Amino acid sequence: METRGGQFARRVDVALEQAGVGRLAGAQAWVVVFDTAEWSDGLQQAASVLDAWERARAERLRFEADRTSYVLAHALWRQVLRMCLGTGPLLPRILPDALGQPLLPDHAGHVTSLSRSGQFAAVAVARMAAVGVDIERFPARHSLDGVLAAIGTAAERKALAGLAGEPWQQAVLGLWAAKEAVLKARGTGLRSDPALVDTLQSPVSDPCGRPLAWRLLRLVLPAGLVGAIAVPGEPEALSTCWLGAGGNIVTHADWTL
Repeated sequence: METRGGQFARRVDVALEQAGVGRLAGAQAWVVVFDTAEWSDGLQQAASVLDAWERARAERLRFEADRTSYVLAHALWRQVLRMCLGTGPLLPRILPDALGQPLLPDHAGHVTSLSRSGQFAAVAVARMAAVGVDIERFPARHSLDGVLAAIGTAAERKALAGLAGEPWQQAVLGLWAAKEAVLKARGTGLRSDPALVDTLQSPVSDPCGRPLAWRLLRLVLPAGLVGAIAVPGEPEALSTCWLGAGGNIVTHADWTL
């Protein structure tokens, strides 16, 4: 597949290059976070890089804002993959598996994950066996009453018992993001019970009882977002990049919560 997207793709490439996003080496991971609204003037060109399954999913979304965010996020996803996988002018193929989790059929040993929350999108790419990323907007756009009881372990509920107001909301959203990151990395998504994921463990045990241990890191993100990334084993390095109106913000972190 030849590179498409015209000026939209070139603008994204320049932003990624300025942020230092490049080909993965070793057990490394990149997380790139976008405000898709800042790229909306390239919507038509962005749509041209999507595959048929993505266009079909976008068309099923009820609201135009959701369709726009979906198209831009998936186009941006491909540009990040192209940089991280070093495919030159070619855009990597992304295929969903039977549970809807993304696969890179032409790039063994590399994995990817995408999260969207409103107009924001986060793309994770890693040279590992699995990866999961999730972001959530803060403050919440809906009531969080009952969420902690539904997804939290007894220990997690106890840990948050002393919080109230916005700190409590932020903690619950962060907990949700952490659990969803693990479940995406596990490959099941929300088909597995989030309450089976204990984020207070380090490493986090597999929610389905398999002999895997997940490393979980909460992402450093701009105000208004919380997020987390999960990978198996002991990764070497993580870089996160925010491509926003204020320019590129790049952070490097170790793998401790």
